Amino acid sequence: MIPTVLNREEVINILVDDPALFEKLVRDEQDDHSELSKEDLTVKLDAAVELGRIDSLQVFEEKFWEGPEIDLTPILDLTNQLTRTFAVYLGNAATLFDKTFEDFMSKFRQSLQRAGMTIQAIDFTIEDVSIFEDTAASYLSAGEFLQAFTFERLLRSQIMMKQVVTLPAEGFSLRENLMRRALKDPRLCSSLIKFVLRISYISQGSWDDLFPVLVKLAREESGLCTPARLVEHIEQDIVFSCNLLCDSYGEIRQWPAEQRRRTIESGLDKYADPAEPSKPTSQGP
Repeated sequence: MIPTVLNREEVINILVDDPALFEKLVRDEQDDHSELSKEDLTVKLDAAVELGRIDSLQVFEEKFWEGPEIDLTPILDLTNQLTRTFAVYLGNAATLFDKTFEDFMSKFRQSLQRAGMTIQAIDFTIEDVSIFEDTAASYLSAGEFLQAFTFERLLRSQIMMKQVVTLPAEGFSLRENLMRRALKDPRLCSSLIKFVLRISYISQGSWDDLFPVLVKLAREESGLCTPARLVEHIEQDIVFSCNLLCDSYGEIRQWPAEQRRRTIESGLDKYADPAEPSKPTSQGP
């Protein structure tokens, strides 16, 4: 549960739309002794659950290119809301992890010192890190992509690397291994693709390093995601499409379908080398 602050306008909206929820949030805030002021409201947000559903949000599943032009306001509003939720989640998750781990290491060092021992970082082999992959894969199998890739990022955090283990420099990429697993699973393949596309802009680029790996695996055709299938999914994501093509929704709608798909395919060439990905322009629809 991640603490977040609702501003005055949001608080008023809750009060008007759902007085019972407002009463509960105020009571929770008082019980938690986290009041900030009479205008703001501090709430505990289950951000992981909310963000974990971004691969199945129906508002993103419109037919954007055929038929009448779609009102993008609900999509952009939801994107902004999820972006804020992600910023709160990511910042607090990393901070809480670092603090908890630092406290643990401090107690551990003191215990070793009393026994006349010292702690040294351990160089892990490929075989050693398999336990980490199994743990992350358990989240992946449950469709909890956010948790799986958060685990991968916390594992590579500086505090972890400096104090405990050194991961293999070559031959091990947890994110690539996780994606490869998901793309071979019919239950997970499409959901993972949608997650990677949406988290790239919801995270404001901080997680867009997942997308070049997806492009690489699609081109290898080592799973169910072929380049053609990836293009199809990109076409169905209006925000990612506009960012990738660096053009507006209204302009892209004027293109013939073949030109649109061909331009998307060309846009993927920027991600040929996952080690040095080019970032899409975040101009939105």
